[in-house]
Amino acid sequence: MAIAACLAVFLLYTSIAGGGRPALKPSELAGHTGEEVTLTGRVAKQLRGTPGAARFRLHDIKGEGAVVVVYRDALSDQFKVGRDISVDGRLKSGVFVGKPGTMVTKCPSKYTDKKTT
Repeated sequence: MAIAACLAVFLLYTSIAGGGRPALKPSELAGHTGEEVTLTGRVAKQLRGTPGAARFRLHDIKGEGAVVVVYRDALSDQFKVGRDISVDGRLKSGVFVGKPGTMVTKCPSKYTDKKTT
């Protein structure tokens, strides 16, 4: 019973505290250089990458700020320009370096209105 109570307190704490990693938009990255954050935004443009690394521009969903992202891992089939994503990583020299295995591509079908006929 005590273990269950401790687990419940831990789950409540992590859901409120968010695990200690801030979730930011590209326009909010200034001042967070070197700090691990979760970056969320919309893929604006794919840039020329290097073998094994994707490069793309990510902007705020509302279009305010933007940052170049380098991600060294396989991209989902759902990844493309216009999709909303989140990725963990760090800002280094003005470029956001994504942590492999942390990118999540949001499916647009869940967020669009159903067409009525």
